[in-house]
Amino acid sequence: GDIYFQKQREAADNKADNQEAIFHKLHLKIGGEMRTFGAFLVHGTDASNINALNLCLAPGAYTASILQQYPNASIRGITLPFESGGHKMIIPYGPEDPRVDIDFLDITMLIREFLDTSFRVPPGHPDAANFITSTLFHDQLFDLVLCDGQALRTHPRAEYRETREPRRLLAAQLVFGMTRIKHRGTFVILLHKAEAWDTIRLLKSFCSFARVALFKPRTAHQQRSTFYLIAKDVQTSSIEARQFIDDWKKAWVEATFGGEQGIGAASAMPDDAEVDALLQAFGPSLIQMARPIWSIQANALDHSRWLPGSGPSKTSRSWSLQSPAFHENAEPPKFRNPNSIWRMRAGSFSSSSQTSSAYSPRSPDEQTPSSPLTSNSGNQPRYAPRHELDEDKQKKMAGKWR
Repeated sequence: GDIYFQKQREAADNKADNQEAIFHKLHLKIGGEMRTFGAFLVHGTDASNINALNLCLAPGAYTASILQQYPNASIRGITLPFESGGHKMIIPYGPEDPRVDIDFLDITMLIREFLDTSFRVPPGHPDAANFITSTLFHDQLFDLVLCDGQALRTHPRAEYRETREPRRLLAAQLVFGMTRIKHRGTFVILLHKAEAWDTIRLLKSFCSFARVALFKPRTAHQQRSTFYLIAKDVQTSSIEARQFIDDWKKAWVEATFGGEQGIGAASAMPDDAEVDALLQAFGPSLIQMARPIWSIQANALDHSRWLPGSGPSKTSRSWSLQSPAFHENAEPPKFRNPNSIWRMRAGSFSSSSQTSSAYSPRSPDEQTPSSPLTSNSGNQPRYAPRHELDEDKQKKMAGKWR
Protein backbone atom coordinates (compact mmCIF):
# COMPACT_ATOMS: atom_id res chain seq x y z
CA GLY A 1 0.00 0.00 0.00
CA ASP A 2 2.78 2.46 0.89
CA ILE A 3 4.54 1.77 -2.42
CA TYR A 4 1.29 2.18 -4.36
CA PHE A 5 0.48 5.58 -2.86
CA GLN A 6 4.12 6.72 -3.11
CA LYS A 7 4.01 6.08 -6.86
CA GLN A 8 0.78 8.06 -7.07
CA ARG A 9 2.43 10.99 -5.28
CA GLU A 10 5.44 10.88 -7.59
CA ALA A 11 3.18 10.88 -10.64
CA ALA A 12 1.23 13.84 -9.25
CA ASP A 13 4.43 15.79 -8.59
CA ASN A 14 5.82 15.25 -12.10
CA LYS A 15 2.86 15.77 -14.39
CA ALA A 16 3.56 16.53 -18.05
CA ASP A 17 1.25 18.85 -20.00
CA ASN A 18 -0.88 15.96 -21.23
CA GLN A 19 -1.16 14.65 -17.67
CA GLU A 20 -2.30 18.10 -16.49
CA ALA A 21 -5.08 17.89 -19.08
CA ILE A 22 -6.03 14.41 -17.86
CA PHE A 23 -6.01 15.70 -14.25
CA HIS A 24 -8.27 18.57 -15.33
CA LYS A 25 -10.73 16.28 -17.14
CA LEU A 26 -10.89 14.00 -14.11
CA HIS A 27 -11.86 16.90 -11.88
CA LEU A 28 -14.40 18.09 -14.40
CA LYS A 29 -16.11 14.74 -13.84
CA ILE A 30 -15.90 15.23 -10.08
CA GLY A 31 -17.34 18.71 -10.56
CA GLY A 32 -20.24 17.13 -12.44
CA GLU A 33 -20.86 14.79 -9.50
CA MET A 34 -20.82 17.77 -7.15
CA ARG A 35 -23.36 19.59 -9.30
CA THR A 36 -25.65 16.55 -9.26
CA PHE A 37 -25.26 16.34 -5.50
CA GLY A 38 -26.31 19.98 -5.18
CA ALA A 39 -23.01 21.27 -3.81
CA PHE A 40 -23.16 24.50 -5.81
CA LEU A 41 -26.78 25.40 -5.13
CA VAL A 42 -27.15 28.80 -3.46
CA HIS A 43 -29.96 30.29 -1.44
CA GLY A 44 -32.40 32.82 -2.87
CA THR A 45 -30.12 34.16 -5.61
CA ASP A 46 -30.90 35.05 -9.19
CA ALA A 47 -28.76 32.60 -11.17
CA SER A 48 -27.77 35.41 -13.52
CA ASN A 49 -26.15 37.34 -10.65
CA ILE A 50 -24.34 34.72 -8.58
CA ASN A 51 -20.91 35.64 -7.21
CA ALA A 52 -18.52 32.82 -6.39
CA LEU A 53 -15.13 32.72 -4.71
CA ASN A 54 -12.80 29.84 -5.60
CA LEU A 55 -9.70 29.50 -3.44
CA CYS A 56 -6.80 27.41 -4.75
CA LEU A 57 -8.54 27.45 -8.11
CA ALA A 58 -6.04 25.98 -10.60
CA PRO A 59 -6.33 24.20 -12.96
CA GLY A 60 -9.94 25.42 -12.88
CA ALA A 61 -12.18 22.36 -13.26
CA TYR A 62 -14.53 23.34 -10.43
CA THR A 63 -14.78 26.90 -11.71
CA ALA A 64 -15.78 25.44 -15.08
CA SER A 65 -18.38 23.28 -13.31
CA ILE A 66 -19.83 26.32 -11.54
CA LEU A 67 -20.04 28.16 -14.87
CA GLN A 68 -21.85 25.19 -16.40
CA GLN A 69 -24.50 25.55 -13.72
CA TYR A 70 -24.47 29.37 -13.68
CA PRO A 71 -23.32 30.59 -17.13
CA ASN A 72 -23.57 34.26 -16.10
CA ALA A 73 -21.74 33.87 -12.79
CA SER A 74 -18.93 36.17 -11.71
CA ILE A 75 -16.03 34.26 -10.17
CA ARG A 76 -13.06 35.61 -8.24
CA GLY A 77 -10.20 33.30 -7.45
CA ILE A 78 -6.84 32.96 -5.72
CA THR A 79 -4.33 30.31 -6.71
CA LEU A 80 -0.63 29.56 -6.28
CA PRO A 81 1.37 30.63 -9.37
CA PHE A 82 2.55 27.84 -11.64
CA GLU A 83 6.15 29.05 -11.35
CA SER A 84 5.86 28.67 -7.55
CA GLY A 85 4.80 25.04 -7.78
CA GLY A 86 1.07 25.51 -8.35
CA HIS A 87 -1.07 23.75 -10.93
CA LYS A 88 -1.12 25.00 -14.49
CA MET A 89 -4.24 26.94 -15.44
CA ILE A 90 -6.35 25.14 -18.05
CA ILE A 91 -9.53 27.21 -18.25
CA PRO A 92 -9.64 30.68 -19.84
CA TYR A 93 -9.72 33.70 -17.51
CA GLY A 94 -9.18 37.45 -17.52
CA PRO A 95 -9.33 38.91 -21.05
CA GLU A 96 -10.17 35.45 -22.48
CA ASP A 97 -13.12 35.04 -20.09
CA PRO A 98 -14.09 38.17 -18.12
CA ARG A 99 -16.33 36.10 -15.85
CA VAL A 100 -13.21 34.67 -14.16
CA ASP A 101 -10.80 37.02 -12.38
CA ILE A 102 -7.79 35.41 -10.68
CA ASP A 103 -5.06 36.66 -8.32
CA PHE A 104 -1.94 34.50 -8.41
CA LEU A 105 -0.37 34.36 -4.95
CA ASP A 106 0.17 32.21 -1.86
CA ILE A 107 -2.97 32.63 0.23
CA THR A 108 -1.17 31.54 3.40
CA MET A 109 0.96 34.71 3.28
CA LEU A 110 -1.91 37.23 3.47
CA ILE A 111 -0.93 38.31 6.97
CA ARG A 112 -3.61 41.02 7.38
CA GLU A 113 -6.31 38.34 7.28
CA PHE A 114 -5.07 37.16 10.68
CA LEU A 115 -3.23 40.06 12.33
CA ASP A 116 -3.86 43.81 12.25
CA THR A 117 -1.37 46.51 11.33
CA SER A 118 -0.14 46.80 14.93
CA PHE A 119 1.67 43.47 14.56
CA ARG A 120 5.25 43.63 13.38
CA VAL A 121 6.89 40.54 11.88
CA PRO A 122 10.10 39.74 13.80
CA PRO A 123 13.08 40.65 11.57
CA GLY A 124 14.61 37.21 12.01
CA HIS A 125 11.55 35.32 10.83
CA PRO A 126 12.37 33.15 7.74
CA ASP A 127 9.47 34.73 5.81
CA ALA A 128 9.86 38.29 7.09
CA ALA A 129 10.16 39.67 3.55
CA ASN A 130 7.50 37.41 2.00
CA PHE A 131 4.30 38.24 3.85
CA ILE A 132 1.65 40.08 1.82
CA THR A 133 0.12 43.11 3.56
CA SER A 134 -2.51 43.95 0.95
CA THR A 135 -6.10 42.74 1.26
CA LEU A 136 -8.23 41.22 -1.49
CA PHE A 137 -11.99 41.37 -2.10
CA HIS A 138 -12.51 43.03 1.30
CA ASP A 139 -15.54 44.89 -0.08
CA GLN A 140 -17.19 41.81 -1.66
CA LEU A 141 -19.46 39.06 -0.38
CA PHE A 142 -20.03 35.80 -2.23
CA ASP A 143 -22.99 33.45 -2.61
CA LEU A 144 -20.71 30.43 -2.99
CA VAL A 145 -17.23 29.85 -1.56
CA LEU A 146 -15.23 26.84 -2.76
CA CYS A 147 -11.92 25.93 -1.09
CA ASP A 148 -9.98 23.18 -2.85
CA GLY A 149 -6.45 23.68 -1.61
CA GLN A 150 -4.02 21.18 -0.21
CA ALA A 151 -0.32 21.63 0.56
CA LEU A 152 1.65 20.85 -2.59
CA ARG A 153 4.99 19.06 -2.45
CA THR A 154 6.01 20.97 -5.57
CA HIS A 155 5.71 24.30 -3.71
CA PRO A 156 9.18 25.52 -2.56
CA ARG A 157 8.87 27.13 0.88
CA ALA A 158 10.84 27.82 4.04
CA GLU A 159 11.78 24.71 6.01
CA TYR A 160 9.86 25.78 9.10
CA ARG A 161 6.61 25.55 7.11
CA GLU A 162 6.93 21.94 5.95
CA THR A 163 5.16 20.29 8.88
CA ARG A 164 2.81 23.25 9.47
CA GLU A 165 1.73 23.98 5.90
CA PRO A 166 -1.44 21.83 5.77
CA ARG A 167 -2.80 23.57 8.86
CA ARG A 168 -1.70 27.04 7.68
CA LEU A 169 -3.41 26.49 4.34
CA LEU A 170 -6.60 25.16 5.90
CA ALA A 171 -6.73 28.10 8.31
CA ALA A 172 -6.10 30.59 5.49
CA GLN A 173 -8.91 29.21 3.35
CA LEU A 174 -11.38 29.04 6.24
CA VAL A 175 -10.70 32.58 7.46
CA PHE A 176 -10.59 34.16 4.01
CA GLY A 177 -13.71 32.33 2.84
CA MET A 178 -15.79 32.73 5.98
CA THR A 179 -15.15 36.49 6.17
CA ARG A 180 -16.40 36.92 2.59
CA ILE A 181 -19.40 34.63 2.37
CA LYS A 182 -22.91 36.06 2.28
CA HIS A 183 -25.40 35.32 5.02
CA ARG A 184 -27.05 31.99 4.14
CA GLY A 185 -24.36 31.33 1.54
CA THR A 186 -22.87 27.96 0.54
CA PHE A 187 -19.39 26.93 1.68
CA VAL A 188 -17.55 23.93 0.18
CA ILE A 189 -14.11 22.77 1.34
CA LEU A 190 -11.82 19.81 0.71
CA LEU A 191 -10.95 17.89 3.88
CA HIS A 192 -9.15 14.70 4.85
CA LYS A 193 -9.79 11.92 7.38
CA ALA A 194 -13.19 12.47 8.92
CA GLU A 195 -11.97 10.56 11.99
CA ALA A 196 -9.06 12.94 12.72
CA TRP A 197 -9.37 15.16 15.78
CA ASP A 198 -9.06 18.51 14.00
CA THR A 199 -11.50 17.41 11.29
CA ILE A 200 -14.11 16.32 13.83
CA ARG A 201 -13.86 19.63 15.66
CA LEU A 202 -14.23 21.48 12.37
CA LEU A 203 -17.31 19.44 11.42
CA LYS A 204 -18.89 20.05 14.81
CA SER A 205 -18.25 23.78 14.50
CA PHE A 206 -19.84 24.02 11.06
CA CYS A 207 -22.88 22.12 12.33
CA SER A 208 -23.44 24.88 14.89
CA PHE A 209 -24.00 27.58 12.27
CA ALA A 210 -24.91 25.78 9.01
CA ARG A 211 -26.63 22.73 7.54
CA VAL A 212 -23.91 20.23 6.74
CA ALA A 213 -23.43 17.15 4.57
CA LEU A 214 -20.32 15.32 3.43
CA PHE A 215 -19.59 14.35 -0.16
CA LYS A 216 -17.06 11.89 -1.57
CA PRO A 217 -16.76 11.51 -5.35
CA ARG A 218 -17.01 8.10 -7.00
CA THR A 219 -15.18 9.23 -10.15
CA ALA A 220 -11.77 9.33 -8.42
CA HIS A 221 -9.98 9.29 -5.06
CA GLN A 222 -12.26 6.59 -3.67
CA GLN A 223 -9.39 4.84 -1.88
CA ARG A 224 -8.17 8.03 -0.25
CA SER A 225 -9.50 9.74 2.86
CA THR A 226 -10.39 12.95 1.01
CA PHE A 227 -13.95 14.27 1.01
CA TYR A 228 -15.81 17.58 0.80
CA LEU A 229 -17.73 19.35 3.51
CA ILE A 230 -20.74 21.18 2.05
CA ALA A 231 -22.30 23.76 4.35
CA LYS A 232 -25.58 25.43 3.39
CA ASP A 233 -27.36 28.42 4.93
CA VAL A 234 -24.23 29.63 6.70
CA GLN A 235 -25.30 31.93 9.54
CA THR A 236 -22.49 34.46 9.24
CA SER A 237 -23.63 36.73 12.08
CA SER A 238 -23.99 33.97 14.67
CA ILE A 239 -21.79 33.87 17.75
CA GLU A 240 -20.61 30.40 16.72
CA ALA A 241 -19.47 31.57 13.27
CA ARG A 242 -17.59 34.56 14.68
CA GLN A 243 -15.89 32.35 17.27
CA PHE A 244 -15.00 29.85 14.53
CA ILE A 245 -13.23 32.56 12.52
CA ASP A 246 -11.35 33.81 15.58
CA ASP A 247 -10.21 30.29 16.45
CA TRP A 248 -8.81 29.67 12.96
CA LYS A 249 -7.06 33.05 12.93
CA LYS A 250 -5.32 31.96 16.11
CA ALA A 251 -4.48 28.60 14.52
CA TRP A 252 -2.73 30.35 11.62
CA VAL A 253 -0.81 32.65 13.99
CA GLU A 254 0.27 29.71 16.15
CA ALA A 255 1.42 27.70 13.11
CA THR A 256 3.33 30.69 11.72
CA PHE A 257 4.73 32.57 14.71
CA GLY A 258 4.22 30.23 17.68
CA GLY A 259 6.74 28.16 19.60
CA GLU A 260 9.92 29.13 21.44
CA GLN A 261 11.67 30.19 18.23
CA GLY A 262 8.71 32.14 16.92
CA ILE A 263 8.50 30.19 13.67
CA GLY A 264 5.44 28.06 14.33
CA ALA A 265 4.27 25.37 16.69
CA ALA A 266 2.19 22.22 16.30
CA SER A 267 -1.40 22.32 17.45
CA ALA A 268 -1.93 20.98 20.95
CA MET A 269 -3.40 17.51 21.30
CA PRO A 270 -6.57 17.23 23.40
CA ASP A 271 -6.70 15.78 26.87
CA ASP A 272 -8.92 12.84 27.80
CA ALA A 273 -11.70 15.00 29.19
CA GLU A 274 -11.95 17.05 25.99
CA VAL A 275 -12.06 13.90 23.85
CA ASP A 276 -14.73 12.32 26.03
CA ALA A 277 -16.87 15.46 25.99
CA LEU A 278 -16.71 15.80 22.20
CA LEU A 279 -17.53 12.14 21.61
CA GLN A 280 -20.50 12.24 23.93
CA ALA A 281 -21.85 15.43 22.33
CA PHE A 282 -21.07 14.84 18.67
CA GLY A 283 -20.09 11.21 18.20
CA PRO A 284 -23.44 9.82 17.00
CA SER A 285 -23.89 12.76 14.62
CA LEU A 286 -20.41 12.21 13.22
CA ILE A 287 -21.15 8.57 12.46
CA GLN A 288 -24.37 9.48 10.65
CA MET A 289 -22.57 12.10 8.57
CA ALA A 290 -19.41 10.15 7.78
CA ARG A 291 -20.75 6.62 7.24
CA PRO A 292 -21.43 7.16 3.50
CA ILE A 293 -17.91 8.43 2.76
CA TRP A 294 -16.29 5.72 4.87
CA SER A 295 -18.39 3.14 3.04
CA ILE A 296 -17.22 4.40 -0.37
CA GLN A 297 -13.58 4.26 0.73
CA ALA A 298 -13.93 0.85 2.36
CA ASN A 299 -15.52 -0.71 -0.72
CA ALA A 300 -12.86 0.85 -2.95
CA LEU A 301 -10.12 -0.62 -0.76
CA ASP A 302 -11.88 -3.99 -0.88
CA HIS A 303 -11.56 -3.92 -4.66
CA SER A 304 -8.04 -2.51 -4.89
CA ARG A 305 -5.46 -4.59 -6.74
CA TRP A 306 -2.59 -3.81 -4.36
CA LEU A 307 -4.28 -4.81 -1.08
CA PRO A 308 -3.78 -8.52 -0.20
CA GLY A 309 -7.01 -10.50 -0.36
CA SER A 310 -8.78 -7.86 -2.42
CA GLY A 311 -9.32 -7.16 -6.08
CA PRO A 312 -11.91 -6.69 -8.79
CA SER A 313 -13.29 -10.18 -8.33
CA LYS A 314 -14.22 -9.56 -4.73
CA THR A 315 -17.93 -9.20 -4.06
CA SER A 316 -19.07 -5.70 -3.12
CA ARG A 317 -20.27 -5.39 0.42
CA SER A 318 -22.06 -2.82 2.50
CA TRP A 319 -19.62 -1.59 5.12
CA SER A 320 -21.03 -1.00 8.60
CA LEU A 321 -19.62 0.82 11.59
CA GLN A 322 -21.69 -1.29 13.98
CA SER A 323 -19.00 -3.90 14.38
CA PRO A 324 -17.76 -5.33 17.67
CA ALA A 325 -14.77 -2.98 17.57
CA PHE A 326 -17.11 -0.07 18.27
CA HIS A 327 -19.00 -1.55 21.20
CA GLU A 328 -18.51 0.09 24.56
CA ASN A 329 -16.15 -2.47 26.10
CA ALA A 330 -14.19 -3.34 22.95
CA GLU A 331 -10.52 -2.65 22.40
CA PRO A 332 -9.79 0.36 20.15
CA PRO A 333 -8.85 -0.50 16.55
CA LYS A 334 -5.18 0.15 15.81
CA PHE A 335 -5.27 2.94 13.28
CA ARG A 336 -1.88 3.99 11.97
CA ASN A 337 -2.67 7.70 12.20
CA PRO A 338 -1.89 8.84 15.79
CA ASN A 339 -4.16 11.86 15.26
CA SER A 340 -7.17 9.61 14.81
CA ILE A 341 -9.76 10.17 17.48
CA TRP A 342 -10.80 6.51 17.17
CA ARG A 343 -7.38 5.42 18.40
CA MET A 344 -7.91 7.46 21.54
CA ARG A 345 -11.53 6.72 22.25
CA ALA A 346 -12.88 4.09 19.88
CA GLY A 347 -15.95 2.46 21.31
CA SER A 348 -16.86 5.24 23.74
CA PHE A 349 -20.16 5.64 21.93
CA SER A 350 -22.23 3.56 19.57
CA SER A 351 -23.83 4.49 16.27
CA SER A 352 -27.31 4.57 17.76
CA SER A 353 -30.39 6.26 16.37
CA GLN A 354 -29.60 9.57 18.07
CA THR A 355 -30.08 12.55 15.80
CA SER A 356 -27.98 15.65 15.28
CA SER A 357 -30.76 18.21 15.65
CA ALA A 358 -28.71 19.99 18.31
CA TYR A 359 -26.26 20.97 15.59
CA SER A 360 -28.72 22.63 13.20
CA PRO A 361 -28.19 26.38 12.77
CA ARG A 362 -30.16 28.62 15.04
CA SER A 363 -31.57 30.87 12.34
CA PRO A 364 -34.43 33.37 12.73
CA ASP A 365 -36.05 31.78 9.67
CA GLU A 366 -35.67 28.26 10.99
CA GLN A 367 -39.09 27.19 9.76
CA THR A 368 -38.26 27.73 6.08
CA PRO A 369 -37.58 24.36 4.43
CA SER A 370 -35.15 24.29 1.53
CA SER A 371 -35.80 22.57 -1.76
CA PRO A 372 -34.80 18.91 -1.88
CA LEU A 373 -31.88 17.91 -4.01
CA THR A 374 -32.12 15.67 -7.01
CA SER A 375 -32.15 12.15 -5.65
CA ASN A 376 -28.96 10.19 -6.11
CA SER A 377 -28.07 6.58 -5.44
CA GLY A 378 -29.17 6.84 -1.82
CA ASN A 379 -25.65 6.40 -0.49
CA GLN A 380 -25.14 10.09 0.17
CA PRO A 381 -27.24 12.57 2.17
CA ARG A 382 -29.70 14.99 0.59
CA TYR A 383 -31.25 18.22 1.79
CA ALA A 384 -33.87 17.99 4.49
CA PRO A 385 -36.20 20.63 5.91
CA ARG A 386 -34.85 22.14 9.09
CA HIS A 387 -38.18 22.38 10.95
CA GLU A 388 -38.79 20.21 13.98
CA LEU A 389 -39.54 16.56 13.23
CA ASP A 390 -41.20 13.95 15.37
CA GLU A 391 -39.07 11.05 16.61
CA ASP A 392 -40.00 8.65 13.79
CA LYS A 393 -39.22 11.22 11.12
CA GLN A 394 -35.93 12.10 12.82
CA LYS A 395 -34.83 8.50 12.55
CA LYS A 396 -35.69 8.44 8.86
CA MET A 397 -33.70 11.62 8.34
CA ALA A 398 -30.54 10.14 9.88
CA GLY A 399 -27.64 10.53 7.51
CA LYS A 400 -29.31 13.29 5.46
CA TRP A 401 -28.78 17.04 5.57
CA ARG A 402 -28.94 18.54 9.04
